[in-house]
Amino acid sequence: MILLALAGLVLISLPFIRLIFPVFYVQTFLYDPSVIVLFPHRLNFDLVLAASLLLFAGFIIPLIKQNKFTYSLLAVFVAGGIFVFYLSVLSYTYIGKEKIVSHNLFDGKSLEWTEIKEVALEYYQDDTGRYEEYNFKANDGNSIRIPLNNHFLYEDKSEIYKIARQNNIFFIELQKN
Repeated sequence: MILLALAGLVLISLPFIRLIFPVFYVQTFLYDPSVIVLFPHRLNFDLVLAASLLLFAGFIIPLIKQNKFTYSLLAVFVAGGIFVFYLSVLSYTYIGKEKIVSHNLFDGKSLEWTEIKEVALEYYQDDTGRYEEYNFKANDGNSIRIPLNNHFLYEDKSEIYKIARQNNIFFIELQKN
């Protein structure tokens, strides 16, 4: 009966968890006052959905038949769900007044503004609309590419330009074909 209640709770809260958890985590644990843009990647929302479904499946399995094997499956599914929840907090983009960070699961890049030699706002236009992307190029050849999305406001673009100019960083706009 407890497992059925837990499964029901997971199923009912699934839409809310999927929408709130990635944003809550990023805004609560990664936020600082010097942030310009801070947002979780789209992948995080899908990972939260997968984790919730794993938890739901794990709580349902012992309801079919109760024996050691199904309880072992419950433990595996719950552990898998917790691990996927952990993965859902690893992808985010942070642009602040001190540094730029882009984390994609286990691959993370970070650049201080003092390490950057050029900021390029690359864009192209097609039938579906305008696509824009920042390319932060470091002195050592590394770069961070950050596509613009709904999290970028006009003021954020202005702030990035202003910080680039304050740090004597070359800022260009490029139209790609």
